[in-house]
Amino acid sequence: MNIFEKTTLVAASCLMGAAVPGYAQSESGGAPPVKDPATIELTSGFDHIGAEVHSINVEGRPTYYIDEGRAEDRPVVFIGGQGTSLAAFQLTEFNRSTRQALGLRMISIERNGFGESPLDVDRGYADYTKEVLAVLDHLNVGKFAIVAISGGGAYAAHLAAAVPERVLSLHATAAVTTTLPTRDEPECSASFEETKVKLIQYTHHPKDWWGVRGSPVLVVPGWQTEAYGDATRSFYVNGQMGDPSALAVEYRLPCSEDAVVDASRITAPTYLYWGKEDETVPVENIEKWKSALPNIARATVYPGQGHTVQYRHWDQVLADIAGLGDYSVVCRDGETRLVANTAVKDKEFFGNCAWQKAE
Repeated sequence: MNIFEKTTLVAASCLMGAAVPGYAQSESGGAPPVKDPATIELTSGFDHIGAEVHSINVEGRPTYYIDEGRAEDRPVVFIGGQGTSLAAFQLTEFNRSTRQALGLRMISIERNGFGESPLDVDRGYADYTKEVLAVLDHLNVGKFAIVAISGGGAYAAHLAAAVPERVLSLHATAAVTTTLPTRDEPECSASFEETKVKLIQYTHHPKDWWGVRGSPVLVVPGWQTEAYGDATRSFYVNGQMGDPSALAVEYRLPCSEDAVVDASRITAPTYLYWGKEDETVPVENIEKWKSALPNIARATVYPGQGHTVQYRHWDQVLADIAGLGDYSVVCRDGETRLVANTAVKDKEFFGNCAWQKAE
């Protein structure tokens, strides 16, 4: 019997519910029913498996970015945490359908030395701002919102202060205060080489950099795996082979002469999000943001949440970015809804109903 005959026998036997020697049957005694081909809808396109990485030349060097959304959507510059690549944005896409429903276009620009971006140890915050604005101009984006996670807050402050007339809103999630005038003085005694030695354990072992043991976000299927993938991109994809130089440069940037921004120029409405139990960027930092910036729209501290608070409440961040700051994302009667803040009930469950089901 040739392979064609064997395959035909299997298909025919399955249609008739008969057993075929050498082929396992289900416990109920028969193979699963074959679907009617006329009822099967096949895609004529490609399903989404991740953001496409693009590049342009900015001042003689390649700048890499992603652009997820429609041209008519509200543009948002996404700045991931310290030592992350542009792929960190993918960690928020478990709310992709919500983002699309809210009409948000996410743009993320890779930072110096991470991912595919070449490393230049002399580049700083202002250089990154130039790259971001060059990408936005290339995409014909005028006004835009900014959302920053953790270490990305340092860059977000510089970007927001550089072009205040273009910033629709600023969203700082558990974000560092290292470039604000209200910051604590940074520790700058370690040399560049000494800093590299301290950080090499993370760049050589990406799981140590992105492991989030105990975080509620681990209930999202594939989240931790995707996070490890971002660390691998950050420290290996361009042949870095775990070189800690880029991470050391970023660690030392708060020690540069032009690190502190003129916070009075950050005039966009600013939303702050913090986990009360955050041990990485403690909740006390929210007061530094509030003291430094002139236009705080809302500052929220979430009880029981740690440094991954932005993922747990990413749906609310998205709603705020979309200009719906007067509404809260709640799970009510088994449905995820936008409810006016004035109509929120006592003991309301905040966030996507999937979080409640996971608990």
